[in-house]
Amino acid sequence: MKKILITFLFFFTTCSLWAHAIKMTTGKLNINTKENICELTLNFFIDDFESELIKMYPQPPFDYKTPNSQMQETIESYVLSNLNIELNEMLVNLTLISIHKTEDNVCQVVFNGELDKNQKIDIVTVKNTLLFSSFDKQSNILHFYVDGEKKQIFRFFAGVPVRTERI
Repeated sequence: MKKILITFLFFFTTCSLWAHAIKMTTGKLNINTKENICELTLNFFIDDFESELIKMYPQPPFDYKTPNSQMQETIESYVLSNLNIELNEMLVNLTLISIHKTEDNVCQVVFNGELDKNQKIDIVTVKNTLLFSSFDKQSNILHFYVDGEKKQIFRFFAGVPVRTERI
């Protein structure tokens, strides 16, 4: 019994050292009114992101050097079901552009969306529930830019998953 307890404590302590305490995604949304596009860049901790997605969409471990179509579809489907961008109450249709590993434990995904031409943007609404169903202390931060100028930092929590801002 003592050996089992010591083994459990060793395993638990070792796992705790490797885990990161912060449960957060960060991102950047840039609205380019001159080219009528928006670019959304999201950063995830790989261990949190991948483990949760593979539970929801069973598949082999992700390969960030050469993402296959199943990995791309999984990530695109998950992000688009948990993050919405509306400009003047019109949903922006986003398309996955790239997936890559930027650091040892960080995955970056980039989406683009087309904006209606000649549309003056007055209000932006973002709903961001990424990983909220997976982690109690999850929070998400999105830096918001218009034509390269920083306008706002949106913070999302389970109790506040939607932010609306007049620009």
